[in-house]
Amino acid sequence: MMFSSDGFLTDNNASSANARQTHVFTSFPNSAVDVDDERPENKSTTQQQSDSDKYALPLPATANESAPEQYHMWQIEYYQKYFQVDTQQVLERLIGSMTPRPNKSYFDSTIRQNPDLYGPFWVCVTFIVTVAISGNIVNYFHQSDAEFQIDFSKITLSAILVCFYWWMMPTSIYFFFRWRLNRIEYTFLELLCIYGYSLTIFIPISILWIIPIGWLQWTSTILASIISGSVLIVTFWPTINADHKRFSTVSILAVFFLHLLMAVCIMLVFFHVSDNNINPTTPSITLSTSTILTTSKKIA
Repeated sequence: MMFSSDGFLTDNNASSANARQTHVFTSFPNSAVDVDDERPENKSTTQQQSDSDKYALPLPATANESAPEQYHMWQIEYYQKYFQVDTQQVLERLIGSMTPRPNKSYFDSTIRQNPDLYGPFWVCVTFIVTVAISGNIVNYFHQSDAEFQIDFSKITLSAILVCFYWWMMPTSIYFFFRWRLNRIEYTFLELLCIYGYSLTIFIPISILWIIPIGWLQWTSTILASIISGSVLIVTFWPTINADHKRFSTVSILAVFFLHLLMAVCIMLVFFHVSDNNINPTTPSITLSTSTILTTSKKIA
């Protein structure tokens, strides 16, 4: 800009300055989108930002967001998570409880990921009912039709024995590990799951116990205990082996013999019949026949 000698703009200079400061827009873009955003390099930058947002940590929960509902032990909803298994998982655990594999842990491969109570519960219920029904069938074969009556107390007795063993052994092992090894390798739920499935093999064996042959009953009892007991040994041995060698051997043998003792007790209480047992109606019939013959000879 040009100034006069007195410091003010002249008319010509002012008009030329105003002309230079005037801008007139005669064309406008057809779209409001920034042209730079459509370039390939800008697209890649935008994509990277969206990917980083996708894998970013979630924002902290606010007061408006509802937290998951918590249940107490006396509510049915609390136990729903222990029954969330499918048929395939239950079948694998049933089969695994009857097939000991020294090189593969039954617990680590089938139970640890999702321990449940659905399978063990129905295994125990089925075993209780099978023992009660089979025990009544044995009584039917050894009593006359007139004397036989269904013994419903067998259901109560079998339920007491089975449920006591199912809960007593996991409780004992849980506190044993805590006392002796000063650590917990298995939760109480996992121990309940292991011992519940370990009774699977005794369901078909309880039907075989109906046959009134002593050696067959004993053989099937011992064989079933060895098979399912071996699964328990393979499961607990890595943990028990951390203890003193002699004490660990005694402990693992105690696990097996208690398992065998349970099977023997159920077999003896409900199924075993001594070979010396004789139908109580036979002596009276024989006595009556001999009395009749003696009387007829005296009369003759």
